[in-house]
Amino acid sequence: MKNKTLILLLIIMTIFSQSIFSQDPVDIKIVTVSGKSLQSKVQPGLSVDIEVIADIAHEFHINAHKPSEEYLIPTMVKFEPLENVTFGDIVYPKTKMEKFSFSEEEIAVYEGKIVISSKLVLNKDISPGKKILKGTFSFQGCNDVNCFAPQDLSFEIPFEVVSDVKTESQKLEKEAAATEAIANEKEAETSQELVTKEIVKQEKPETSIQFTSDELRAKKILEKGLPYAMLAFFLFGLALNLTPCVYPVIPLTVGYFGGQSDRKKGAAFVMSLFYVVGIALIFAALGLISGLAGKQWGFLFQNPWFVVVVTVIILAMAASMFGAFEIAVPASLMSRLGKSREGNIGALIMGLTVGVVIAPCAAGIIIGLVGLVAKLGIVVKGTMLFFIMGLGLGLPYIFLATFSGLLNKLPQSGMWMVWVRKLFGVLLIGVALYFFLPQAKHIYDQQGFFFGLLAIFGGLLLGFLDHAPGYTKGFKIGRGVFGALMILLGIFFVHNAINTKPSQIDWIHYEQGTIAELKEPGTPVFLDFFADWCAPCKEMDRKTFKDERVVEIAKQFTMIKIDCTAPSEQVKNFMKKHHASGMPTFVFIDKNGNEMKQLREIGFIQPDKFLAKMNRLLE
Repeated sequence: MKNKTLILLLIIMTIFSQSIFSQDPVDIKIVTVSGKSLQSKVQPGLSVDIEVIADIAHEFHINAHKPSEEYLIPTMVKFEPLENVTFGDIVYPKTKMEKFSFSEEEIAVYEGKIVISSKLVLNKDISPGKKILKGTFSFQGCNDVNCFAPQDLSFEIPFEVVSDVKTESQKLEKEAAATEAIANEKEAETSQELVTKEIVKQEKPETSIQFTSDELRAKKILEKGLPYAMLAFFLFGLALNLTPCVYPVIPLTVGYFGGQSDRKKGAAFVMSLFYVVGIALIFAALGLISGLAGKQWGFLFQNPWFVVVVTVIILAMAASMFGAFEIAVPASLMSRLGKSREGNIGALIMGLTVGVVIAPCAAGIIIGLVGLVAKLGIVVKGTMLFFIMGLGLGLPYIFLATFSGLLNKLPQSGMWMVWVRKLFGVLLIGVALYFFLPQAKHIYDQQGFFFGLLAIFGGLLLGFLDHAPGYTKGFKIGRGVFGALMILLGIFFVHNAINTKPSQIDWIHYEQGTIAELKEPGTPVFLDFFADWCAPCKEMDRKTFKDERVVEIAKQFTMIKIDCTAPSEQVKNFMKKHHASGMPTFVFIDKNGNEMKQLREIGFIQPDKFLAKMNRLLE
């Protein structure tokens, strides 16, 4: 009896799940939206807090207001204009990063119940009476298998403008007071969220820069709040003192302040502050330049050649950490820096000079932070955070300047420095991958792209960067020629990889007409209903439709793609005829023009499963 009950339950669940995937999203009601005012009555000249509440059906999600992929449709709230009313900023809820069967990486989504808040500011000229604010909630709904067409849902928010709230009864006053307390609490939460997001307020629109999942995680660190970011940058600056190119500056610092031996510890402490501020100002300039270059930097990182150049530079610095060659401060410059300058202004100038020496050495290590600040375009915050990093780097110098005798207490050079050097070499390789992999994902011939990068880096390293003793003049010339040829070969590989197009299926792109007019005589037909905002559709193009076996068997079919992104009336009718609502929808039609309904699929299909369906239709 139990087994029969279990089987019956499974059958019911199967029928229910199939009905969900076959229905139109309007019937499913992916989202139910409503709106409300937190103050039912308000006087002219005051403000009204409003909320738009969206209840998302179980097992569904909608894209975030700022999607993690640029082709996804964002969730947006739009208000219709209302006379004598000014709208405040719209505050969207925090997103969830979720991974679905159709995506390789996590996607920013909303699930469950979400609340979107804003504020209405009433002009003093607004007339008393009942008002209705109308708006639209736009979204794209998906489940774990497929995505549906974008929808627009309307909502209304009623409120009343009164000339004198004192005529309200005592009960209404208490309700208003309670509502105000709730509103204040929410406003406090909202203001805290705005503070945490202030650090990226000057960011350029995300529609022009595509952020990878790694970049989104890095942004989250900044979005945790300004105090958190300041602490992180300070600690990173402090850690920079362990790098081999920064460590030699420590005795230089002690030597400089040792020349001020006639000064008391208090005066030496003040001088050390000026010294450290000089270092921090150089780092602040680096942050300022990065932030100001944000727009151009973002577009540059969409260029594969720029990414290759940056990656090669970082890999070269990593190679130097493993001992391939040395990056050292010129002895003549170190000698000049060692000359004593007196006074606080002299200490400031000395700090500026030392900062200029340190910054290029540390550039390879901090280039990830430089790139992040640049891509986000946070000018003021970027400048301040790099200034904080400079202060962290200079903190030990304050103690060394005040207590010059501490030099003898410092760890002596040894194998620990070699280990730290290699550690930073490994980290630099990680930074190189951070910049390189997102660009490589968009290139079809990834193998050629990787080999090209390797050849460019290898030619640079073997031909020009290796300065080990013992090479004869003739060998140096030969290795230079070899390195140049390697670099040219790498450029050739990269150029071909960037311009290589994928082995595509011979698609017919549907615009109008009938299948009979489009199909090749005597061939079965495959229909692919897709949209640009559809993540599973992108996955099909990346994996299944690029599979060599699929490309080969597709030659025996009439392959038709139907773009449902912004469908015309003809396309809408075609979609309705073939019951295509969720994207992607795949329809298999035999040689006689009959649909094989048992082969119909909605959502991403692995290449092996797709091949099995194609072969079954051919049989």
